[in-house]
Parts: sequence; C-alpha cells; structure tokens
Amino acid sequence: MSYFTRLLCTGILFGISQIGFTQIITWTDNIPSALQPFQNNPQLLASYTQNNIFIYAHPTTKTNLPTLKSNSQPNASFTSAALIVPTNVQQVSKTLTDFNHYVGLFPTLKSAKILEQSGNTVKMKYRVSIPTPIPVLNFNEDVTLQHQIKSNSISSLVIDSPIPYGLGKFEWFALDDHRTLITLTQWGDLNQPKGFIFKKILNAIPEVKLGIPSSTNAFILESLRTRFIKQNIVALNSGQIASPQLNEAQLAKIAQLSQNAQQPISFLHAPTSIMYTHGREAMRFTTTYQFYQQPTQQLNKWLNPLAYQELFPRQIKKIITSPIQNQGQDADIQVNVGLGVINIPFAFKLHFNYPNTVENNFYANGGDLRLIKGKMVATELNHGSLFKITSSMKIDEKAPFLLRAMRSLPYHDVLPAVGGNTVFVQKIKAKM
Repeated sequence: MSYFTRLLCTGILFGISQIGFTQIITWTDNIPSALQPFQNNPQLLASYTQNNIFIYAHPTTKTNLPTLKSNSQPNASFTSAALIVPTNVQQVSKTLTDFNHYVGLFPTLKSAKILEQSGNTVKMKYRVSIPTPIPVLNFNEDVTLQHQIKSNSISSLVIDSPIPYGLGKFEWFALDDHRTLITLTQWGDLNQPKGFIFKKILNAIPEVKLGIPSSTNAFILESLRTRFIKQNIVALNSGQIASPQLNEAQLAKIAQLSQNAQQPISFLHAPTSIMYTHGREAMRFTTTYQFYQQPTQQLNKWLNPLAYQELFPRQIKKIITSPIQNQGQDADIQVNVGLGVINIPFAFKLHFNYPNTVENNFYANGGDLRLIKGKMVATELNHGSLFKITSSMKIDEKAPFLLRAMRSLPYHDVLPAVGGNTVFVQKIKAKM
C-alpha cells in the first residue's frame, strides 16, 4: 500500500492545479517554525537530525488560509522535516529562492513560469509530470503556488489543487560557515480532494492520508539531499540495520514530541547497503517512533504478523503462518491493493524472529517483494510505551509487472518505508 503514497506525495507544496490565478493574494502566514519544538535553537534541532532526514509533527493549531472561504482559520496539523547539508547558507538561500530552477531540483517538475511578482511575493506556475508504465495513473498537470520570501524562509500557499488547501514553509539556518540546516513545515487538507484520480485513490485507500505528510516531506528533502550531498553508501555488517544515534534524553524528547502531537516521529537514514546472497544491495532504512499511553504488554500483539489483517482488513486477504520454532516463524501474507482505478495483487513472504516478548526482526524470504528488512521493539517510557519500527522496502527488477512499474517513480527505494512505517504505527494507535 505504501508504494502508492508516492503518487500523492508531491501534493502539498506542489499541488496539482488546473486553473492558474494571476492575482496576488493578501496573506500573512502563521506557519509554525520547525524550530519551535526545539527552543527555537537550530543547533539543538541539528543534534537530533544528524545525517538523517528528521520528520516530526506539531500539535494541532489554527492557521491562516485565505483560499478556504468557508473557514479562513482552520485547524491544521503541521509536519516538519529537517536536513543538514554541507553547504553555506548563501548557496542554500540562492537555490531555494530560484523558483525557475526548481525544474531539475525536484524530479516531478518539468517547467516553471512566473505569473506575477510584487516585491518578495512571487506567483509561479509549474508543470508537474509523474509518468508511470500504467497510463491510468499518469499525472501531467499544472501547478500554481504563491511564494513569499523572507530573509531565511519561503512561505508557500497552494492556490488550486486536487488537494486544494495547503501551506508550506522552507527555512534555513547557518550551523557554521560550511553547514546549513534546511527545514520544511507543511500541511494540507486531505479531506476535500478534487480530481478523479485523487478522489479514487483516497476513497479506495483512506489509510494513504496517514502517510502523505511524512512522504511529502521525505520526497522534497530527499531532493535537496540529492542536490547538496555527495552520494556515500555505508556498508552495514551482516545482521545490522540503520538506527538513530540518540541518548536517553533525546529519546525522551522524541516520546514527548509524539505524545504532544499524537503523531509519529521518523528518521529517514542516509544511504546504506546490506549483504544478500546475490551481493550487496543499496537499501534506505526509515525508523519511526510512536508514543502510546498503554504499557508495552498491550503492544505485544502487533509484533505478530497474524494481527496485521486486523490493521488492514481491506488490503490483506489472507495470512498463513508456520508454527514458532527456535523463536522464529514464516508468514505468507496475501495482499490486494485496490486503487479505485486498478487492483494490484501481490504476496509478502516474511520470516519473523522474536528474541524477546517486546521485539521482532523480519526479512523477506520470497514473495513478490524480496527486498524487505526491519525490526520492531516496544520499550517502557514516560508512563507509557515508545514503539519503534525500522524498515526498508525496495521493489526489485523481478517483481510482478504492476509492482515493477513503480520503479519508474522517483525515490521508489525511499518512500515505501517512510509511508509504510507511518501508516502502520497510526493504525495500531487507532486500535489501542
């Protein structure tokens, strides 16, 4: 399911538009700064971000949205993401404020044109193209955004879109002469979609909404990572997976962020590779944390694959597991993802290992998705539980056609785990 959040993840800052308005809209944004949960201190936020893309949510607040005539101050749940790049702040500012050259920076943008400019406010029309080998899922649309430039930020207002109401803000902060912290904070109203494809997909898979904010942030900041950071793949040892390097105080802060926003917190790790029988395979891991009020014992159920059908009854059709032997078992999970315009059946074959009652490790041992690896663990924290899932999912060249077609999408090896983790922990939350 999470593979198809990719089709929607450009929707907030690059909302697909069919009508371009040329008049500048009067708008005073009150989008929260990404620094707000970190004492407005860039260095403190950087200490959590490290070499990852750090994604976290803000508590619900009212925002200023002049395009929503029925309620110009709706409640909004903003999501922020942060990335450190080895580039001075002047170059970052030049790149982010050069809207005409967003083409080439963000993979889905094919053209950019200034519609109107007044001082530091610029209205842009972009052409978004998301081709796939499945024609019914192709997107080729225009985008209209209003950008408002300040000394170290750009606030953006979606004018018209299948996700018609949305806001976003880039910020950038010098950490030293050669490193800059880039942040993105955004929100979009996913309950009022327009456009045939968007409506069909969101109606068919409402869970997609849970993964769109994190996937959108990951897509945009991964584009900036690609631009500013030289590719360096870290070879992991056998049995090793990526994990955030956080001390106890930082973990407590992660739990607090999740508890306050009632949303998950994610780290999209830097590129790594792991050993398979055919050789090393580049894999991108994402670690997601979710705080629950319940004790860890109540989370044990969700470590067993038989419980997954309860979380995803519309998509998972059948689960067959082997008996547990030597703390491990195999699971055959039959899935059918209906997108409203096309159905995509596939099978997971996973092996689970249970080193203790609050942890599992899993990896693909066959099936249609052969490159899957991850781990889940629940720990007691702050009179509740902090649930952690780390996973990586990648579509290989031997996958069935309808899945293999997704390899043509940008960051197909990055976004599945980001969206999948986020949806998974929130589905558990709904059941607790």
